[in-house]
Amino acid sequence: MRVPLRWLAEWVDLPWPGRETLEAFLERLTIAGLEVEDVVRTGPDLAGLVVGHVLAREKHPGADRLSLCRVDLGRGEPVEIVCGAPNVAAGQKVAVAPEGAALPDGTRIRRSKIRGVASHGMICSARELGLGEDAAGILVLAGDPAPGTPLGDVLRAGDVVLDVAITPNRGDWASLLGIAREVRAHYGGALRMPPTAPDESGEDAARAVRVRIEDAAGCPRYVARVVRGVRVGPSPAWLRERLESAGLRPVNDVVDVTNLVMLELGQPLHAFDLAKVRGGEIRVRAARPGERLTTLDGAERALAPEDLVIADAERGLAVAGVMGGRDSGIGEATTDVVIESAQFHPARIRRTARRLGLHSDASYRFERGVDPEGVARAADRAARLLAELAGGRVARGAVEARGEALPRAEAIELRPERVNRLLGTALSSGEIAALLARLDVAVEQGARTSAGGAAGPGAEAALLCRPPSWRADLAAPEDLVEEVARARGYDRIEATLPVGPCAGAEAPPARRLREAARDALARVGLVELMTFPALREAELDALRIPADDPRRALVRIVNPVQSEHAALRPTLVASVLRAAQLNLARQAEGLRLFELGATFAAGAPGALPSEGVEAVALWTDARGGSLWEPRDVPVFFRAKGAAESVLAELGYAAAFRAGSAEPYLHPGASGELRVGAERVAALGELHPETAAAFDLAGPAAIAVFDLAALLRAPRAEPRYRDISRQPKVRRDLALLLDRGVAAGDVVEAIRKTAGAALQSVTVFDRYEGRGVPEGKVSVAFRLELQRPDRTLTDTEVGRVVERIVKDLSQRFGGELR
Repeated sequence: MRVPLRWLAEWVDLPWPGRETLEAFLERLTIAGLEVEDVVRTGPDLAGLVVGHVLAREKHPGADRLSLCRVDLGRGEPVEIVCGAPNVAAGQKVAVAPEGAALPDGTRIRRSKIRGVASHGMICSARELGLGEDAAGILVLAGDPAPGTPLGDVLRAGDVVLDVAITPNRGDWASLLGIAREVRAHYGGALRMPPTAPDESGEDAARAVRVRIEDAAGCPRYVARVVRGVRVGPSPAWLRERLESAGLRPVNDVVDVTNLVMLELGQPLHAFDLAKVRGGEIRVRAARPGERLTTLDGAERALAPEDLVIADAERGLAVAGVMGGRDSGIGEATTDVVIESAQFHPARIRRTARRLGLHSDASYRFERGVDPEGVARAADRAARLLAELAGGRVARGAVEARGEALPRAEAIELRPERVNRLLGTALSSGEIAALLARLDVAVEQGARTSAGGAAGPGAEAALLCRPPSWRADLAAPEDLVEEVARARGYDRIEATLPVGPCAGAEAPPARRLREAARDALARVGLVELMTFPALREAELDALRIPADDPRRALVRIVNPVQSEHAALRPTLVASVLRAAQLNLARQAEGLRLFELGATFAAGAPGALPSEGVEAVALWTDARGGSLWEPRDVPVFFRAKGAAESVLAELGYAAAFRAGSAEPYLHPGASGELRVGAERVAALGELHPETAAAFDLAGPAAIAVFDLAALLRAPRAEPRYRDISRQPKVRRDLALLLDRGVAAGDVVEAIRKTAGAALQSVTVFDRYEGRGVPEGKVSVAFRLELQRPDRTLTDTEVGRVVERIVKDLSQRFGGELR
């Protein structure tokens, strides 16, 4: 919000200029919560320039056209200034740039010698001050200002306009009145309100218009004023100047008056042409299904049933709290005006403005909340100004209707010891009451406690605080504690150490798992992605997700950032594949990517959506491979090894099972990792149709980790084991197996059969082709056997190997080669 300081000074006494510098004033406002984002000067900067009194004028001893003046600057001894203006004379009050000051154009004034005489400043012309083009003579000041007075206090050279950031909870600050109250709270003085009561004449307003609130929850209060016989035309210069200084464009006197009152009092107003209000009735109602309304900007708006509409007996006139309608607006032929002043539900206005993408000065204030007790005052003020500026006649009385009042705290109990405990201060109840009174909070001292009894020994009684009507943000004792701190000044609260035990905090298991999984995925060489959590519904078709899959129950986005991404993602797979597609299109090869984030699924009708956490990793082949990553290693095995390493680092002993139910994986090169009964990951090469849909030409593998399942799965507790000093015995077994037998199943069978002597078993070779029967494959296993207490004998090793071979033959039909 733009706040012209000259205008603000009409409402309250400002400390600048006079008591403190502009910088100190702005710092005080910022500490109080009113952040000044920018300072705009609409005229020349006269800082550092002062009023001088010319005591004597003599001819310069070395130049005919120069004068030597003795000037009193209000700083002790007069100074000598050489001046070349022909109109300088003794007794004049002039504008002086003393030694060290800077002119508005940036020129710095220094002590200098002019024709052998020292000059200690400069007597300025209007041109040198940036106030005109006259440079023939000096500017002689009118009146009798005292020497040394800052020149800006004497010459009104433009204005200083503050661009202030208003926090969402302080709608009262969006007005000159609200800013003036804040200045008064910190600097004192009287608040000067403009006159509001209009002179009334003629018939009652209720005979011209009726008001009915049909949506009581959306409109707590509505006031209408009728002004007849207005002349629509340009506003006077002073009104146009004020609107422009505050950043608004003048339109005509009727519209300009409503905008002026909005800036003054923070209450948005709207003016209707009474002749266009059909049936002489104004209704505040919810929009009807399919209702459309053309607003003042000429755009036709499709309304939703939640939107509030100002209507007459037949049609909509305005989108309540946002923008008026074109068909009921003020025109050159308007003579009779209905002034609307209302209070609307802030959340309703906020949702309407956001959904329509239509944010106005009115919606800005209604979203933050307006003063319910200021609704009638604003209508009166606007009616008075229309009578004064547009020649109108104000009808007798106002037409008012009320809906459901918005909830607000009527009284709040505040205990002084709680204030001091939270702020680290030692304020008495009287001091707290005085600080709150500066903010117009009415305080009763010695109020009963909330329990109905007296305060404890040595404690002061609670204060019963009643916030003013314009402070709906004050709802709890903590809000009042903050107000005490603001009124006293945050900078005046001394730093103190907190008193009390510091309890340790621990992140919940789900968060710890997410962070550990993110680190583990990065350690296997993957680069993390962060993508937008929405997808195109067509991407589920590319993933071959069937129609009856729960992931088809999408959470729709009402107002998506991109129209094609209109649903929240049920899986991260599409997001990762889309990122891979973009990278490959830019000739990035050998991708190693992962994303860990939220997934969303629609709940039952009327229930909230559910949210899960998933991690998806992707590997693609680089053309030609490299020395360290040869191309003959299938990308599936790289993904499988990395996934197993990630789970092992997280503390899970996972078992691989071939085959996966995920439709986007290749049925012949996929599987899943299980921990106990939980499927914690699915992995495999991409299905050719999915790869083609995302333009992934080369081999690509993907692993999908279910973090919710990992939380449920049992973790393998680490166990310490002494390293045996006994020698290890290695035996290699090459078995002929059917091609359909999984090597993991064979390894698991070997572990169960071998007993405690088996330390490890690994697959080190796989062969099929010449010398191996059709449908068979030769798989070689390396066994390491060892006992901790003694050396194994050949007989013992032979019996273990014999038992293993026999078991594998019976279970898998394996033949020893």
